[in-house]
Amino acid sequence: MKTKLNGILTLFLALVVQFAIAQTVTGKVTDASGEPVLGATVLVKGSSNATTTDFDGNYSISAVATDVLVYSFAGYTPQEVPVGDRSAINIVMEEALDAVVVQAYRTASVAKSNVAATTITSDDIVDRPNASVIQRLQGQIPGLTVQTNTGQPGANSLIQLRGISSINGNTEPLIVVDGVPVDEDAFRTFNPNDIETTTVLKDAAATAIYGNRGANGVIVITTRGGKYNSPLTVNYSAQTAFTELIDTDYNLYDAQGYLSLENRRGTGRGATLTQAEIDAFDVNTDWRDTFFRTGVSQQHNLSLRSGGENLTQFTSLNYTKQEGSLLASDLQRMNLRTNISGKSDNGKFNFSTTAALGFSKNNSQTEPETRNNAIYFNSIFNANNGLPYFDPNNIDVELENWVNSLQAIYAPYVTLDNVRMNGNREDEIKLILGGDASYKITDKLTARYRIGVDYTSEVGLRYADPRSGLARVRASFIGPDEVEGFQNESYFRDFRFNSNINLGYATKFGKGETDREKKHSFLANIYLEYVKAHFKSFNFSQTGLDPRTFSPGNDGGAFISDNLDNDEFVPTVGSAKASTGLFSYFGEVDYDYDERFGFTGTLRRDASSRFTEDNAWGTFWSVAGRWNLHKEKFMENATFINSLKLRASYGTTGNDRISSTYYGALNNTRTLFGTGISYADNQTFVRTQLGNTDLRWETIKQANVGIEFAMLDSRLRGTLEVYDKKTEDLFFSRFVSLVNGVSSQNANLGDIQNRGVELGISYDVLRANNKDQLGVNVYANVNYNRNKVLFVDLPDGLQDNGTNVIQVGEQINEFFVVPYLGVNPANGNLLFEDINGNPTEAPTLADRRLTGTDSAPDFQGGFGINLDYKNFFFETQFNFMTGLSRFDFNQQDYYDITSLGLYNLSADLERAWTPTNRITDIPSLDATNSDPGVTSDRFLKDSDFLRLRFVQLGYNLDQKLLDKTFLSSGRIYVNAENLITWSEWLGSDPESQRLSEYNRYPTPRTISVGLDLNF
Repeated sequence: MKTKLNGILTLFLALVVQFAIAQTVTGKVTDASGEPVLGATVLVKGSSNATTTDFDGNYSISAVATDVLVYSFAGYTPQEVPVGDRSAINIVMEEALDAVVVQAYRTASVAKSNVAATTITSDDIVDRPNASVIQRLQGQIPGLTVQTNTGQPGANSLIQLRGISSINGNTEPLIVVDGVPVDEDAFRTFNPNDIETTTVLKDAAATAIYGNRGANGVIVITTRGGKYNSPLTVNYSAQTAFTELIDTDYNLYDAQGYLSLENRRGTGRGATLTQAEIDAFDVNTDWRDTFFRTGVSQQHNLSLRSGGENLTQFTSLNYTKQEGSLLASDLQRMNLRTNISGKSDNGKFNFSTTAALGFSKNNSQTEPETRNNAIYFNSIFNANNGLPYFDPNNIDVELENWVNSLQAIYAPYVTLDNVRMNGNREDEIKLILGGDASYKITDKLTARYRIGVDYTSEVGLRYADPRSGLARVRASFIGPDEVEGFQNESYFRDFRFNSNINLGYATKFGKGETDREKKHSFLANIYLEYVKAHFKSFNFSQTGLDPRTFSPGNDGGAFISDNLDNDEFVPTVGSAKASTGLFSYFGEVDYDYDERFGFTGTLRRDASSRFTEDNAWGTFWSVAGRWNLHKEKFMENATFINSLKLRASYGTTGNDRISSTYYGALNNTRTLFGTGISYADNQTFVRTQLGNTDLRWETIKQANVGIEFAMLDSRLRGTLEVYDKKTEDLFFSRFVSLVNGVSSQNANLGDIQNRGVELGISYDVLRANNKDQLGVNVYANVNYNRNKVLFVDLPDGLQDNGTNVIQVGEQINEFFVVPYLGVNPANGNLLFEDINGNPTEAPTLADRRLTGTDSAPDFQGGFGINLDYKNFFFETQFNFMTGLSRFDFNQQDYYDITSLGLYNLSADLERAWTPTNRITDIPSLDATNSDPGVTSDRFLKDSDFLRLRFVQLGYNLDQKLLDKTFLSSGRIYVNAENLITWSEWLGSDPESQRLSEYNRYPTPRTISVGLDLNF
């Protein structure tokens, strides 16, 4: 027994000695292209034992088997490698995400990039509770405008880069995910946690190579992938969020105040009550509390990442359920993604595949544009306008009162009934597939092929239960004992295919034997690309449902057949089919001298199926150059400057998308026909569009000058861009004689210009060398943009849209209204200013004039601060917009005394003009010109704002605690989004793409808690 024990001890001591004896570890550090990395640091973790690589990337260091070596170099991601029993360790360094710039179909280092681009990483967006990827970019990228149009979960946003580039054409940037062009609609079924980087390409040098699709800029999204020679890592993250409605500043009547007003005016319920009865009235309803709620949302995300010597993989699974703050609005989403990449042993062959499958279910409510289509169908209208003396708990009684009387005062009850009985749902399946394969034919010549598929299938269901109050009333119009209700089902299929083949040549030349010594580098690529898209839709609508068998989506089980006596129940069907194609060939060249000077040129030819054969082809090009000033000898004494780069570019891009959708107006060069109203019991065939065979490409010409800098040991970093962007041959609708059967025709009729400046800056106030020190970073970005109409081929160079105009020399859609002067103290009427500058109570259309304002911001941007101390982290982000205005038609409704007894009003009416109150801002309730017949600027309001967009406080789990678990890292946090807004706008949200505000679904305030764990 003693002998066995001695043997065990001997073996144990031998192992201890083996791991304690220092050994020499040698190896070579190279970059992804195989070039040696000179001056890389190799450090034994937790010690001062370190060395650097030599000219050939070789190193030698003393370490024991239990040590971990840390490899680092500026511009590359640090790597930690356990020594173990190895005496030779070779490392391939990967460029840091913020040191690489995506340049269309390739990447370049920051030092060699010639383009205007901004990149943000997953750290900037990953914890946001918003389900939309695009909305998470608000305020973070100079020049990028992201305006929310609605608080509906999963809804799209307005996206514009560097101003409005088109009037009737598409103005949104091209969005590319892992090389596959997709539509912004894709992000309803997209998992934000899959994103590694998002790069926004701005100038023509970056976008011209995309041809027609890059006219409005490009957003390139790269999703996560595995890493070679890395073990399996598992990440699980979860988040729970609570959304609530943001209060408005409208001063609305409470029940007693409203009843008193009715009493004084002798109308409505208050007219029959005494003041004592009014004072004792105990119902006071804020209908916003009835139609809105605290929405509860949750996200769960699981991902796995690993890699061997020749193969890597990343797989993720996500589930999101987001309740809207408005009743009957929500989004459920499931996502599955698998990214695989690999290479051959000799590194000549490389490939990658991406597969993303998403499913979403979206319930929503319609938002009104006018009062006429909102009274009975829209929760937001009734939440804002419902009479405060009605009790929402009396829905069954008051609904029957409406069925019998059809009085509009009962509209909130009708809408509540619609919410509980009717529905509007969309189910979507989204599949994005991508493949990329390259082969290095020689050391200088590489062939590459890319393929991408974007497939969407959507099923819509909209129904009205035949037992609902609205359906019962409609049935009574048909006849006794009839039933109503309807069901509409729609099917939508969208298939897009993208194929690209590329041959690339890259070389270095000059004095020296190795590539590192050679100072000249040259790259050339030629491409051939084909894009095809197919769209098909079908819809079926049935009016007349049997309440005994009805259930939503029961495929006709409750449909009532038509009969000879009544055609009410005849079903209607509709379908559409379209396709479009693009064929392109293009090329690029890139030259660099010693990372000091660089030049890039691109040339592209596109043929679009949207135009006639004579106008199908468009040619687009760009040139760009840079000068890395910090590399020059005359900058050697400027030691406080770490990098300083001057860039300039000029180029052209094209636009063939004459609508906001991918397929809109595909055949705009041809005259189209469709079915019309019946005539003499026969179906008619009418003209729906007048073609224009002369229609041609919109062309955007853009010049850009930029400066990039890093100073004070790279603590201060920033970019400054100045651009001039001109769009020629604008898509425009011109009026034609009605004898053609239509009122307008698409044509190229104008030119517009956008000029602006962008500034982005970041400063490390305090840098933490370890987690016990305080780290402080502040950042800010701002963009100024001004648009101007240069030419419009219309009479007088003007298009009059009623309240705004498109006029040569002015801003696009500048407001065009009559100035409002206030209240006439003599009689309480409204006073306006006529065209001669004189007060008038009877303005005409001729008195309208330009206001100098529009709905596009002049200045916009964001700023924030990041703090790290020990295990705690804190972040704030603000964003702002200035120089924009919109009509507040909500306030106009609240001031409309003719709605007394129907809808709630503003308590501001209490200070209305009277013979004893002549100096006031509210006209007489009996003013004779309350509806002057022409729009004034009375309700045109400033919608500038500053918003505390995002706040986060979190804690990284202590390593001592983690060492006792199976976790490698973890963190917990609490977030707040849309926390505070400073604005003169009275509504809940001053941010919108619309020219006016009218009962839209407001963006909510969100509070969330989450955790992130790595195994």
